[in-house]
Parts: sequence; structure tokens; C-alpha cells
Amino acid sequence: MKEISQKIIDYSIWYYLKYYPSPKKLAFKLKQKFVPESEKGRKYWGIDDEVIDFIIKEKLKNIIQEEEVLESKIRNYKNKWKSKLYIKQKLFERMEDRDLIEEYLENMFLDWELENIKRELEKLWYSSDLDYEKKQKILQKLLSKGFNYDEIKKII
Repeated sequence: MKEISQKIIDYSIWYYLKYYPSPKKLAFKLKQKFVPESEKGRKYWGIDDEVIDFIIKEKLKNIIQEEEVLESKIRNYKNKWKSKLYIKQKLFERMEDRDLIEEYLENMFLDWELENIKRELEKLWYSSDLDYEKKQKILQKLLSKGFNYDEIKKII
């Protein structure tokens, strides 16, 4: 393996501790900043996939806590009463590990999603004696917030 500049390693640590990106997103940022054709790439000997893997797996292995960060982000969204689908989409945008996302969402959302739908229905003044059009409007509003149709139908 070619020599790695300490500046690149320091930047990697700084960027991770500031933004807590997923390993994929960190790799993307490092490639973007230190590509061999760029000014910084020429100054610090460039970077390739092998070097990025080495930095993430060896130099940052004691710092990166992907599972804890993911769990914390899910809990934060959950405290803001966001839907499971909304949270999943946001985490996919961050390039998080899909398997970890699915695992944590299943564990943390067993009964919570139904409670969240009930809470939203109360906010929308839902009752069973509303006319069909008003029920449809409420259903559309819940669907637009990212709730699952089957789970909404369980409650309604």
C-alpha cells in the first residue's frame, strides 16, 4: 500500500466527529476531496478505494460507532413522531447500511407505529361517523405523512 498523508487521516477523523456520516458517505466525501486530479489530491498524494478502506477499517475503527449513531438517529426521529417510512427514507439518503436500518426499525417500532397513527387521528378530529369524503381526506393526509396503508386501516 502506498503512503497515506497524515492530513488525510486527520481530515477523516475531523469529518467523522463533526458530521457522523455513514462509512459509505465518509468514503464518498474522501474521494470527492482527495481525488488524485484535484489540488489537494496532488498535494497529499491522492487517494483510492484501497486507501479509503484502510482509513475506515484501521485508522477509524475505534472511533466509528455506526450502530450507536444509527440507533440514536432513529430514536431522535421517533421522539419527533416521524413515521417509520419517513425515517427509513432519511436513513437511506444518508447511505446507512440497509440491513442495520431494517433491524433497528423492526425492533424499535413494534407497537409504536399504531400509537403514532392514533395520535395523528386525534389531531385530525377523526371519528367513525364522519362522511366518506372527510375520511378519505384524513386517510390521504396520513398516507402523505408516510404511514402504511394496512396499519391505518387497522385503526380506522
